Amino acid sequence: MYNDYGLDVTIKIGGLQVPSGTQLLMGGAVDFFMSYGMDAVNAVTQNIPKVTVAAIFQKDPQCLIAHPNPAIKILANLTGKPIYVSASAKITYWPLLEAKYDFTDEQKYPDNFNLAPFLIGKNSAQQGYIASDLFAIEKQGGFQPVVFLLANYGYQLYATTIKKNN
Repeated sequence: MYNDYGLDVTIKIGGLQVPSGTQLLMGGAVDFFMSYGMDAVNAVTQNIPKVTVAAIFQKDPQCLIAHPNPAIKILANLTGKPIYVSASAKITYWPLLEAKYDFTDEQKYPDNFNLAPFLIGKNSAQQGYIASDLFAIEKQGGFQPVVFLLANYGYQLYATTIKKNN
C-alpha cells in the first residue's frame, strides 16, 4: 500500500518487551514512533531532540471507569478507592490526579489489561479508553459503568501522537 505512493515503510510492533520509542528513535533504529501526548512534554524537559508531527486524537480518550454507585458522581469520589492503572499512568495522568484530587500511590493497582479484577472489585475503578473499554465492560459485566473522561478533568493532551527525530 505505501509502495503505491513511493514510500518504503516497515511497521514494527511495540510492547512491554521492546525498548521505548524514544530509545529506538534516538538510536536511529526507527524514523517515527507512536506514543502518548505526555511523551512530548517529557522530551522537552529532558532536552531530547524529537518533535511530534501528528496526533490521531485531539482529545485523549483516556478515562477512569467505575461501577454504578450513587456515591460515585464526580472524579474526586474515587479518592482512596482502588484503581487499576498501567505503568505509564505514573508519568502521564496520575500526577494530575495526585495533585488535583489527592489520589495516592497506595490506591493504585497494576492494570494487567484484564477486566476481571475490576469486574469483581465492586469498589474499584479501572483505566480505559472511552472508545473501546466501555463496550467490553457492558458485555462482560452486564452493566453500564460510570465514566470519567480525563480530558474533562484537566488532562488535556493530544493522544496517539507520532514523533520523529528533530
